[in-house]
Amino acid sequence: MYFPISWISKLIESIHMKNFRNFTRREISFQAKKNIIIWNNWKWKSNILEALSLPVSPLVESHPEYLISRGEKTFFIQYSLTQDTLSFSYTLEWKKRKYAIGSKATTKQNLRSRYPHVVSFHPQAMNLMYLGPSERRLFLDELLSQCYPIYRTHLQKYKKIVQHRNKVLKNISDQKSSVSELEFWNEKFISSALEIYKYRKKFVRFLESRAQSLNKFLFGKVETISFEYISHINLDTIESSLKEATQQLQSREILLRKTLRWPHLDDFNIILDWVPLIHYASRGEVKSILLGLKFLETQYLQEQAAEKEIIFIVDDILSELDASHRDLLLEHIDSRQSIISCIEDPWIEWNKIYI
Repeated sequence: MYFPISWISKLIESIHMKNFRNFTRREISFQAKKNIIIWNNWKWKSNILEALSLPVSPLVESHPEYLISRGEKTFFIQYSLTQDTLSFSYTLEWKKRKYAIGSKATTKQNLRSRYPHVVSFHPQAMNLMYLGPSERRLFLDELLSQCYPIYRTHLQKYKKIVQHRNKVLKNISDQKSSVSELEFWNEKFISSALEIYKYRKKFVRFLESRAQSLNKFLFGKVETISFEYISHINLDTIESSLKEATQQLQSREILLRKTLRWPHLDDFNIILDWVPLIHYASRGEVKSILLGLKFLETQYLQEQAAEKEIIFIVDDILSELDASHRDLLLEHIDSRQSIISCIEDPWIEWNKIYI
């Protein structure tokens, strides 16, 4: 596999924030391995981790204007890496994002390519199976966008095509357009959806082949664990399945004036002994399985982009784990740079940052 020069292993040495969330101005330095942020206000710590995750996989999906400190008009974040200095800013007045490598303006995509991969363990991730399908799709899409930068481009293109197609469906339903106008958008739609499914299939097959390994997080309490991708499209025959479904659904989509299936409506589940996870397991056991799912995320990133550094962001979940699962997590992140938030000063002898 070819890796661009920008994919040289890098670590985060420091972050400088100005007018970001609660921080008027703050600079924090990090060690190469284990770092723990300590303060009794969870929001301040989470905001630091949010800033660290912004370039590639945001902990929270927020419009930049909501990231500016109250009463200010712009925010600025600078990331000092082993071999790069990256920055990201947003000005409310112009509603404009700016990205830079050193002092030179760049694109968001280039900034992402220079930043390490991020695997985040946070409360929302630990409740993924209780949330809506859109959050589970976001999990897939964010990971695939980190692995394959072109995937994010495909995803953005696909969303625009769906919007145009829905508009045509509405116009046909209102008798403002003819059905023949849908043919053009059907072709573009199928072609775009095909690209999304090609990448999702890779990750789905990976999870299907390794789902049984999640049993160690339940300490062997179940016999079988499997990953189920929920879609009306057959991943073994993607293109023909897309074409067939497009024809079958067209009349109903015109009637309902929207696209009814495809990547933006798919979902997934984890099955324990042939029963869906949330119908089988306790909340603690669900969190255990999701912890394992994040471990598989790490493994997939390692396999698909082995030359790029991975950093771990852990937001206030150590206290939610029992001793056995906490040990599994600490062992998992032991060999890479990790930045953890915590309310109390723990026993762990790491680089401690007091806010």
